Amino acid sequence: MTTGLLLFFIAATILFVCYYVVIVGNRQGDKMSVMMTAMAGGMMAGLLFGTIMGILLRGDFVQSTILGMVIGMTIGAFLGMPAHLITLLEGMLAGLMGGMMGAMVGEMATVGQEDSLLKFLFMISLIVLLFLLRLFDLKTNSNIIQFIKNPLLALLLVLFIFLALEKIGSLIPEEQMNPNSHFHSVLAYHIH
Repeated sequence: MTTGLLLFFIAATILFVCYYVVIVGNRQGDKMSVMMTAMAGGMMAGLLFGTIMGILLRGDFVQSTILGMVIGMTIGAFLGMPAHLITLLEGMLAGLMGGMMGAMVGEMATVGQEDSLLKFLFMISLIVLLFLLRLFDLKTNSNIIQFIKNPLLALLLVLFIFLALEKIGSLIPEEQMNPNSHFHSVLAYHIH
């Protein structure tokens, strides 16, 4: 795993922890908005991590689909857990669907353009989070939330994170860029 991919995993984990914090802070509010947040978080997590699995396990579509679905379902369930059982189910099923679609996207991604795809999906996940923060119209004393609620400052934050992602460099290991090589994982069993 490259340093860029490790940093990307850390950034994605922080992003979905932010989704969780939004749900925990508003679980007593509008139930439909909380359910929408769990669904959006589960879908974006499944799509993002499913795409990573599809790219890393290119050529083993079944395994990448299963891992993408499991990761998406787990994050979706985690996001829905603080609210109600139906919210947990909504997040879990959205994560399942996102993981399945993400594995397909990762498998079909053009060799050499995987980094752009992952960075784009991360940025979409961040933008969805910022819209969800505005959805709740949070009445809070937190300077960070007040800062993010300003559309111009939120746009500058997205631009800053985009530039930071571009400075990271390559996210995918070099052996993955070669279309003739096959990435073997610990979970893959090949019967000869």
